[in-house]
Amino acid sequence: MNKYIGKAAQYYRDVINEMRKVIWPSQDEIKDLTIVVLTVSGILALFTFLVDWVINFVMGKLL
Repeated sequence: MNKYIGKAAQYYRDVINEMRKVIWPSQDEIKDLTIVVLTVSGILALFTFLVDWVINFVMGKLL
């Protein structure tokens, strides 16, 4: 049982040490990246809508 407790404790220490190495983004970076993600998502949603609309229109004319 002590073997598992020792491994769990070592894992916990390793996680803490790795988290100290993380370089967290600044608020400005988060804001900029959020805008990029929302813009790209909107463009992809519009593209998907247009492709779906065209396919439905063409299929409606063919059938």
